[in-house]
Amino acid sequence: MKRFFLAIAAVVALVACSGKTGIEKELVGAYNAELVLPDSLLDDTTARKAVEIFLQSKIEMDFHSDGTIQTTKSLGENSDTATGKWEIRNDSLFIRWSETKIQNCQLTKTDDGFILSNDGLDLVLTPKK
Repeated sequence: MKRFFLAIAAVVALVACSGKTGIEKELVGAYNAELVLPDSLLDDTTARKAVEIFLQSKIEMDFHSDGTIQTTKSLGENSDTATGKWEIRNDSLFIRWSETKIQNCQLTKTDDGFILSNDGLDLVLTPKK
């Protein structure tokens, strides 16, 4: 009987240590992403034109439980897909797109998704339905 309880405890420990937990577990899923600009950028004509093009594109982000991410950006008939690895440390999301390119941003949970903040820009993630 003692071995039985030890075996159960070992299984519970393995399950508890595997996979994502907390906010990581909540982030796993597919999202539509929308860029939200600060008012200061809207005053800059050059920045506004570049952002208007960006705003016309559709962005989708898929966070997988194995720590991979797939992002697709579409503009008209053109689309670009990127894959990487993601992890959360404290309140920051880190995405490794390649050996030399790592992106990080502050991650904030909202009532209906998440916000990724970096350099004064916010990317609002809303779960796909």
